[in-house]
Parts: sequence; C-alpha cells; structure tokens
Amino acid sequence: MPDTPSTGAADAGLHLEATLDQLADGLVLIDREWRYTYLNRAAEQYMRLTSEQIVGRTLWELFPDAATNDFGEPMRRAMKERTVTYVRAYHSALELWLETRIYPTADGIAVHLRDVSDIERQQRELDDAVDRALRMTALLDISNEAFITEDLDYHVTYWNRGAEQIYGWTREEAVGRDIRTLIYDEATHFEKAAAELASTGRWSGELHQRAKDGRRIVVACRWQAVLDEQGRPSSYFAVNSDITSVHEQREVESRARRLESLGTLAGGIAHDLNNVLTPVLMSVQLLKTMTPSPEQAELLEGMQSAIIRGADMISQVLSFARGVEGARDLVQARALIDELRKLTLAVLPKSIEVVIVDDEVPPMIGDATQILQVIVNLVTNARDAMPDGGTLTISLREQTVHATSTSRPSLSTGRHVAIAVADSGGGMSDEIVGRIFDPFFTTKGVGEGTGLGLSSSLAIARSHGGDLTVASELGSGSVFTLLIPAADSSSLDDKSAGTAEDAPLEGRGRLVLVIDDEENIRSIVSQTLERHGYRTVQAQNGRDAISVMAAHGDDVALVLTDMMMPVMDGAAVASYLREHHPAVAVVASSGLNAAAAVERARGVGVRHFIPKPFTTETLMRALRDALNE
Repeated sequence: MPDTPSTGAADAGLHLEATLDQLADGLVLIDREWRYTYLNRAAEQYMRLTSEQIVGRTLWELFPDAATNDFGEPMRRAMKERTVTYVRAYHSALELWLETRIYPTADGIAVHLRDVSDIERQQRELDDAVDRALRMTALLDISNEAFITEDLDYHVTYWNRGAEQIYGWTREEAVGRDIRTLIYDEATHFEKAAAELASTGRWSGELHQRAKDGRRIVVACRWQAVLDEQGRPSSYFAVNSDITSVHEQREVESRARRLESLGTLAGGIAHDLNNVLTPVLMSVQLLKTMTPSPEQAELLEGMQSAIIRGADMISQVLSFARGVEGARDLVQARALIDELRKLTLAVLPKSIEVVIVDDEVPPMIGDATQILQVIVNLVTNARDAMPDGGTLTISLREQTVHATSTSRPSLSTGRHVAIAVADSGGGMSDEIVGRIFDPFFTTKGVGEGTGLGLSSSLAIARSHGGDLTVASELGSGSVFTLLIPAADSSSLDDKSAGTAEDAPLEGRGRLVLVIDDEENIRSIVSQTLERHGYRTVQAQNGRDAISVMAAHGDDVALVLTDMMMPVMDGAAVASYLREHHPAVAVVASSGLNAAAAVERARGVGVRHFIPKPFTTETLMRALRDALNE
C-alpha cells in the first residue's frame, strides 16, 4: 500500500533533519517570540546544550547578554526588517569566534553559525607576526643604538641608521667590511670578547672603538650568537651603545657618591657636636652672669667666642652636607676684612704682599660666616697661584647691576657690594677659566684640593642673590669678584628696629617643660631658664613628656622640645600638644640641618624654632615670642 501524504511528509522531515545534523556548521531556528524551535547537532555542540534543554526557551533567557553583545542587534534587525544580516565576532558565552548569517523565515529567523576560531587565531597570529616584524624593522632604524649583524668571519651584513650615527660609516660603506678593521685601532680586547662570544654564545661589556672621523668612543656592547635550526651559530648580532659622555662622567659621579656618603656622615657628626656645644655655650653664658673677676670674664669671653666660632664651622659643614643655607643679617664688609686679617692674611707667606683697597661701601644682607668663607677660599687660591710670591690685592667697591646687564635670573638687580681678590700669578687659559667653577675640577695635584672650593663659593654667592666671576689671562694673573646685594633702606630700618627691641621678658614664674634626650642640655637649659625667672620640669623623650603634661595639666605655659629623639620625637610631641593642649606654646630645636628641621616643625604647626647650639639670648627671645603669641 502506498504511503499516505502525512507519512511521506514525516519521513521527509526526518530525512531533512538527519541531513542537517551532518553539517559541520550550526543551524538554529528561532520563532517570532524569540523561542528556539530547532537546532542541529553542530549547534548543540557550539552551545554545549542539547535540543531538549534549548527548544522552547528564549534567546534572552539562555543568553542574557545578547541584548548588548555583537550578535543581538543583527538578529533583531533581521527579525524586524526581514533582511539578511551578517556578523563575525567573538561570542564570550560560547568562547568561540563565530561567523553568523541570519536569514528571515516565515516563522521568525534562521541562524547559520560557523566556528572560525582557528581561522581567526591563525589570522591574528599572522597579523601579530607581521606587525612585530614591521615594528622591529622600524625600531632598528629609529633607535639611537647601533644594531649590527656579522657573519662568522665578522664581516658586516647589516648596519642600521643608529650605527651610521654612532660611527659615521654609511650602510653602503660598512656592509661587507671586516668589523675588526672598520671600528678598532687595536683588536686585542675585541678578540677576547669574540672568543667568549664563540664559546658561550653571548658577551657584554665595554670597548674602546673608533668612528670614521677618527674620534675615540667608548661603547657598551651586548653581543649574541644567532643559531640555525641545528643549534649551531650562523651569525652574530651586536647591539652597541655610545656611552662616551657617560664614561667621562663616571669618575665624577663616583666621587659625588663618595661625597654624598661623606656629607651624610658629616651631618651626623655635626648634629652630635651641636648637642655637645649647646650645654657648653650656655654654661659659659651662665657663668658670665655670676659676677666673675675681670680675668675670669675675659677667659669666659674667649671661650664663648671659640664656641661660637666652632658652631659656625659646624654650620658650614652642614651647609656643605645638606645644601647652602644660613641667616640673613646686616653684614659689614670692613668687619669681614678685619676678620680676614686675623684668620688668613696674618699667616700668608712673607713673599706675598697684601694690598687692601677699602672704599666706602654699604652694608650687605647675608650670612657673615658664609661670605667670609668665600673670601677665605679666594685668598687661599690666590696664595696657591703665587708659589714664588707676588701681590695679593683685596678691594671693596659698590657696583650696580642693571636688568639688561645680566642673563642669569637669580642675580638680583640694584646695588651690590663687589669684593675683588686679585693675584699676580701665572693666570689661566680660556679652557681652564671655562671649567673653573665645575664641581670636582681642580688644577691642583692629587691630595692638594677637592675641586669643591670654587663651586661651593659660587653656590653661596648665588644663594644670596649675587654672583662670583673670574677674569684671567695667561701671564697676567687672575681676578675673582664676589657680588653680594647691598642692604636697602627697608632692610636697614627692619634691622634697626630689631636691635631696638625690648630685652627678652623674664619668666615671671611660668612653667616650661624641657624635652631633650641629652641630660646635659636639659640640665643647663633648665638652670638658665630658672635664673631668668621661669620654673621648669624635664622629660627625656616625647613619651615621658606626655606623662609630665598629664601630671601638671594646664600649669605648663610652654614646651621646649628637641626634634630628634628616640621613642617619640619632637614632631610627634608637637602633634600631641596641638590636639590635647592647644593653648600651650611650643618652641622646637635641633642640631641637624636647620632648614629641614624648620620645615618639619612647621608641618606640625610649630612656628618657633632655634638651631643648636643656641645662646641664652636666642633662647629667651624665642620663648618670649612664642608666649606673646
């Protein structure tokens, strides 16, 4: 009996379904309600679900991100506009690159899926390889380094633009040449490096080489053997960097590192010396108040001058170690020359005649110790420039600097005091004059100078808003001129007003907490304060100070604290006081670099700071100012 129509249709449907299941590509049918109605076996594999798990569920239920990913919009467009759409993108949920065509059907849409992950991966790998090759080729030519390839006989086979710039040979001139004769005067060091390269497959180090114009250059080399498929060397690849300027600076940098270490050590020593000098200086000043005999008073005055001079020297050490800084006060040039006579001029060789041209000049604004240090440096250099004797001339004059006469922004304009130191020595060449202020440059022999005197002097001059210049000719001696800004009328008025200040107020029984980890400093400061009408309590660190504050409450009017202490330092103490005892005045002190310590003190709200070692007057003024606020 022949098949009925319904039986034939069913068989045809099964046959079609079986055929679709043989396809390598996926096929999915979705109705107008976005429900899956059919998917073949390949689609099941792509989606990692069976037909039973998918059919009847909606696209948005199975793939919630379809509304926003690359596939959702083309499917909506095909469904709405009844047009064929196409998309090729990565499906994150399926972890596949899919090439998808969406066809409108009578009941909805049919989605044809093809896995192109392998094709996409291969294409991307190819694109990446091409891109890397192009970038590598471009980098080889834009790099400032020399990239050179050589055969096993060291003949150049590749020469990039960096090599052209470093050595001066063009690519056409270099390719085919033996590298040993091309860029080496003497190949001994090259041969040693080449032997290691052949033995180990790589070598790195520094070599002296030659450019086309005959210049000697220092090159940092990184060489590598290129291996063939059998693992045997087939060529050599060299990356060479011109480090001539770096090589020339290396010794200077090494000396700078040693100097930095020395500066750190000097700073620590200076801190300890300041802590030693503080009680000594205050003890001397305390003894001077106890009605000594004239002989004792003279002795104490000499001791005080020596201690202050030592403190000034320590200040110079700290300036050298931590940077140029210092007070800015009225400085009389004639007073500096008088001091110079005592310190330096009196011990010059008798073969050197000293001439001083002392014109009337206005006072300067600056640090007397630092300015004197510069003059002493200049006089010492002048002496060394006249080993067989000669004439040393020191002259003072007023000089006006106009805005159009200087190209250095830090040099202030207006009135300056010019202090010139001239010698009748052999003079200097233009080359030496051009480098005379460079750090570590010196014309003296090993052990006779560090090359820091003039560079430090220049730094001091410029920190004052001034300058230090030199004029010299071979056979005609040298003249160094130090410019320091003169004090203007407002500065003179301010300083005059300062000298007319009332004497520091007495303590009037107010209680001061003295915090310092040095017992000698605590003791002498307390004695000095008590002699001036204060009452005192002591603490050896911040933690003890908190206990003292708890015991004495609001009776403490002022806290004098060292900034650098164990357990709890001065900054932490100041922070605690600002929070718990805001009415208590605070004065900070330190034997370390003053500028850094002041900055740290200000950071925790402390406005009054005195560097160690301090005099009794300095201490009393600081306490008065803090209490008045």
